[in-house]
Amino acid sequence: SSGITAEYGKQWYQRRVRGDTAGLADVNATNQFLTALVADTSGEEPAPISDDATKNVVAAVSNLAMGEMKSTNAEEAAAVCDKMVSNLKAVAKATTSEGLVKSPNVALIKAKPKTTTDDSGQAKIALSFNLGDPNDLSSLSDDSESSGSDDKKTEPSVAIDSGADSVSVVILKDDTFFPSVTSVRLPSSSNDTALKEALWDTMKEENATDVSNKVVVNSIILEVDMGDAPPGTPLDLFIKPAMNVGGPENSTSALEGYRKMKITYKCGMYDPRGNGSWDMDSCLTVYDEMRADAGVMCRCNHNTSFAVLMAAEEIDPGYLESQSIMSKVFLAASCVGLVATISLILPASAISKTRSAKVNMCFSFTLLLASVMFLVQDFLVKSDDTGVIKLQSLPCAIYTMLQHYLWLVVFMWTIVEGFLMYLSLVQVFGSHISKYMLKFNLVAWLVPLPLPLVGYFVFTKKHIVGGVEAWEHQYMADTMCFLKPKTISFFALFFGPLVLAILANLVFFALVLRVIRSSKNASLSDKELFLRQLKAAVAVMVLLGTGWVIGIFMNIPEPHMQITLQYMFIVVNATQGVFVFVFYVVLNDQVKNYWLEKFGLASPAPKTTSSMSTKGASGNVYSNAAAKADDHTYSTAAEFPAKNENNANI
Repeated sequence: SSGITAEYGKQWYQRRVRGDTAGLADVNATNQFLTALVADTSGEEPAPISDDATKNVVAAVSNLAMGEMKSTNAEEAAAVCDKMVSNLKAVAKATTSEGLVKSPNVALIKAKPKTTTDDSGQAKIALSFNLGDPNDLSSLSDDSESSGSDDKKTEPSVAIDSGADSVSVVILKDDTFFPSVTSVRLPSSSNDTALKEALWDTMKEENATDVSNKVVVNSIILEVDMGDAPPGTPLDLFIKPAMNVGGPENSTSALEGYRKMKITYKCGMYDPRGNGSWDMDSCLTVYDEMRADAGVMCRCNHNTSFAVLMAAEEIDPGYLESQSIMSKVFLAASCVGLVATISLILPASAISKTRSAKVNMCFSFTLLLASVMFLVQDFLVKSDDTGVIKLQSLPCAIYTMLQHYLWLVVFMWTIVEGFLMYLSLVQVFGSHISKYMLKFNLVAWLVPLPLPLVGYFVFTKKHIVGGVEAWEHQYMADTMCFLKPKTISFFALFFGPLVLAILANLVFFALVLRVIRSSKNASLSDKELFLRQLKAAVAVMVLLGTGWVIGIFMNIPEPHMQITLQYMFIVVNATQGVFVFVFYVVLNDQVKNYWLEKFGLASPAPKTTSSMSTKGASGNVYSNAAAKADDHTYSTAAEFPAKNENNANI
């Protein structure tokens, strides 16, 4: 077999000298020979392939790899090339060669069991290689061949960690044997500017109107075989990309209108079925966008062909900037409203000492803190990582946890608000709670405390492959110090508590609304009564934060519906502080009268006698007739702040 392989290699070399190009027919013919060579390797004890035969096979296939696998039948090309890769993998598995067997376009190695252990103490196989010239695998060297102490070893170009008992690896320089209708090979050039222009042209559809579905193979390709390892056996890879797309500023580009796209690295798995395709969802991709040249880590659990791909994705459909501006403007207005509310109610001791006002002030203060932290983030954190707080750093993690915690506390205070309304307007009897503010604060501030800690310490993981460290952030976002959307941590630790709070408050809202709707006042017309009941219902919605329910439906797949709901969500929730100011202050006669009297603009109101109080209470459309004075009901404007006329409005 050694002589036959050498003869094949000689013929291919002569073709190259004459300028002939190897093609799919040559690959098919070689497959027949290699299939015969490795035919006995499928048994439990494969027939060994000598070191010389292995070198000749590698050299011969390397010559083939310089050809073009063109065919009018894409499915046939994918099948023939897949057979070639499978044969190479079988050769790697059966070779008696010790160490790396390499050529300009193909290399292989049969790994020896290692005594290296992972973080859990389990034995694993660890391989790492240095590649001097990305265009020549002959420059590939096993790290064990590197001279010098371990402290001075350079970071590897390729590293493989596997929990399998045996591993064989085939390394290919490019995607010649991985034909795909979606992959594009960039032209050879030493001019980085020209390469990037070609890359952007590839990633955009004609006239730059949309994102292309094309991918570019941006690294060497690893074919890894873990033998008889059971399904789920971990396989971690570290690969340095051939071309560096740069950080966020260099990896983004404009599309038609205000839309934007970004090129990202993706770990791809080749699927030879059909016309051949690259699957970018089978492995977890971990890399630092701010240091894209540092390398990409792929966390997988199966045998196949792996590579680092460059793919484009739309990051701004054209309205994110407008939504961002709206959010900032409305949140700023909300903060002003909350500051004004707190400043105007706290000095009015007759109002601020009531149970509902105390809870309302706690809610307003927490909402103010959460809103301010979200706004200040724009000055501290920059998407290009030039801000005071560096992205995905420890200070960024602390900032993320604080924001997460404060919004959870806001949700808890809305539940407390709902519970208090239920006691005051629905239950009434037995609604007295001793040391209620201490208990409410303990519940609101302590219940959410573990969730941010769980989010960071459980969903932020450090991985080491070939001595290279990489952090997997499934808690913090990539471009801001906030929760990462569409992750398990986001849905379990933020969205989940939000849904629970909304469900609880919807129950409270329905019960309170029933009391409001059933209230009567003979002195009011039906229209006046309806308008005042409607105003009270809106006030209850603001206090309970039921506008957050829109967020539940923002994942509806229909794009136009998503956009509409997103704008509604911003308008309703970013202005929550404004509505608080309107219902706590503007429509609250007691607060207005207090300050008018304070500045001498109005005469002090006469003291209310017991009989007048009874009469007023009986005319209150939202008070419960069975309520007692010490039950702390919302039967007066001081308890449930809004416009007051003979105590007939909440």
